[in-house]
Order: sequence, then structure tokens, then C-alpha cells
Amino acid sequence: MQKNIFLLCLILAVIFSGCGKKAKEQQVQVEVIEGVRHIMNPVTPLRGSVSLELEKKLEINPYKYEDFDLRGFNAVKDKDGEIILFDINDSKAQRFTKNGGYIGSFFRQGQGPGEFVPMRLLYVRFMNGQIWVTGDYKLAKFDKQGQFIDQFSLGDFISFFVDEGCYITEKRTRMEKDTHKQIIIKNIKETNKIEEGPVLMEGRNLGMIRLLRGGFSDGWGTPGIEFAVDRMEKKIYVAMKTEYKIHVKNQEGQSLYVIEKPYIPIKLSSKDKETMLESFFQHLSDRKQLYINAYPDELMAIKKMKVLPKGYLAVYRISGLKKYVIDIFDGSGKYVYMIEQPENYPIDGADFYDFGFTTVETVDDFPVYVEYWIKNLPEIFSVSSD
Repeated sequence: MQKNIFLLCLILAVIFSGCGKKAKEQQVQVEVIEGVRHIMNPVTPLRGSVSLELEKKLEINPYKYEDFDLRGFNAVKDKDGEIILFDINDSKAQRFTKNGGYIGSFFRQGQGPGEFVPMRLLYVRFMNGQIWVTGDYKLAKFDKQGQFIDQFSLGDFISFFVDEGCYITEKRTRMEKDTHKQIIIKNIKETNKIEEGPVLMEGRNLGMIRLLRGGFSDGWGTPGIEFAVDRMEKKIYVAMKTEYKIHVKNQEGQSLYVIEKPYIPIKLSSKDKETMLESFFQHLSDRKQLYINAYPDELMAIKKMKVLPKGYLAVYRISGLKKYVIDIFDGSGKYVYMIEQPENYPIDGADFYDFGFTTVETVDDFPVYVEYWIKNLPEIFSVSSD
């Protein structure tokens, strides 16, 4: 009898020891390194893997309108529902109502106040009840009716605004045979004078896979710096694509915390590299081996990052050849969900809003603007499609 009791206790001890070990493995650890908190996440998400439940909310085929003349477009949506489709290369933009009704264009091509010339990397965003347009090294402001307010020079080709007085940009300098890239903060003073702020991250020879002459790039194997701006939370996320370590900073450039998660790099054979580069070989078949030799032996860890509502962050983690999963972190840096790459939904270029996301799909060889409601993550997205 005593022997049986002893065996039962031993078995229970092993079971509870295993459960305790598993629970410990799932815990988020916090380490302070050089005065900065590092959120050390487990391999698996705290709340498990999720398949998105999607419902189409709106579709706009802008080409049914005779006055719509954009060859391709990006999109931005305001909190009141207004939608703007814009061509970053042709410097044109068209406005739509929240129900998809066509409003029309709101600025002209040209070199005058509130005008933009083509091929100057045009971007449109809604800011503080206004429409802000950047391109050709300047910022032009319009009211919500599309009337021009004012403009001033930024001095930067690329700008991602944290608020009306602060933006993030890239700075590249040549250092002999190398290039040096910095992600920096710039501040807009009361006189519209631009002052350079702190460097968020920097590195050499980023954004290109180098050949003997020139180079090339893709979204999977090219070293670079990825960043995302959460305007609501006043946070800036920045990371080297080669490692799973995301630095979270405020608009003064101070480190708030660092998000880390174990990651096993995807190693590539010569055949794998050929698969990754097949789109290049359609036009450069005579340089095939040169490209294969130059391509890295491992894929990047991070493809891109996207800000989600309510302080959450989506990290597109590369999980295989031309494949990714989306890791979701909450506002404290904890790894809460993993989302498999959705089939038949172009979420790679999605922009996220309170209800779900917007994207551009191809229908009958034409781009179409689409909105999807995410139905099954109510702590992040609205529980209603209205």
C-alpha cells in the first residue's frame, strides 16, 4: 500500500513538474540591459494562433468613373470614413466618400502653391482634421474640403509624421565604396524651420544586395531597417530586418523598451535562391548565377511592421520561401497572437484601421480598393462592421 502511494506521489510530482516547466517556458521575461527593459517573449504566443475571420465591408472600382485617371494607386482613410486614392509617381489624388461615392480631385499637377510635379514620391495622409500632402521635398496642407491652406519646404524626400511637429525620415551618405543609412527624427519649429533630431537606427550597405556593379533588392533577403509609427501612442518601432529585436522609442528618440522573440533563420540552398529570384530571371536570365551567388544564405527575420489599433503591433515574420506569418504584440511588448498568412487575401500591403484593414486587389487586371472587417479579434478591432 505504501509503495503504491509512493508511486502515485512520484507520478503526480513529475506531472506537476512538467506543467510548471511548460508554464515557465510560456512566461514573458523582462531583462534590463544598459538601463533599457527587454521584453523576452516565448516562442509561442500567449493566446495562441488565430485564423482571421474576414468580411468584405466596401469595394470601390474607381475606373467606372469617367474622371478617374490614376494608373495605379495607394489609399488612405480618415476616421470619419473619407477615402483618398493617390498615385505616388504621377502626383495625382482622388477623393471618395465613406460609401465609395466619387468626390473628385483636390489638387493639380504643377509647381505652384499646393501643386506637385510627377515622379516626386507623393504621399497623402489625414492629420489633425486636415489633409497633408508631401512630395518634391515639401509639405502642403489642405482643409477637409480640399482647399489649399499653406505649404513649406521639408528638405526630405520621405517623411512619416509622428505628430504635426515631428516626422521620421531616412538619410543616406556615401562613405568611399559603402553607403551609410540613418533613420532619424526631424522636428518642425514654429517658423517651419526643420531641425535634425536623434538617430533612431543606422547601418552600412542597407537596402541593396550588392553586385560587382550596382545591385538589386527584394522584400525577403535584402538587409535593411524597418520602422513603423504609432501616432496615437506616440511610439516609433524600429528594427534591423536581419534580427528579431524591435526597439520601441518615443518621439524624442529615447528607448522605452525592446521587444525580443526567439527566431530561427531560414537557411537557403542554391535551389532555394533560384526560387526566391525567379521574377528577376524573367528579364535577366543571362545573369542568373551572378544573382544567386550574391543572394544571402539566410532570409531576413522581419519583412515589415504595421501599427494596429489600441497600441498593438503586427510584425510580418518571414517563415519560409516567400512566406510569412504575422506576430501580434500588445502595447507592453508581449507576444499575444500568431496569424498565418491568409490565402486569397492580399494582406501584405494592408493598412489597418479600427474595423480591420484596407487593401488593393486586382480585378479584371485593374486595381480595386477594398475594406475588410476583422470579426474575431475584438480586443484589437471593432466588434461592429458599421
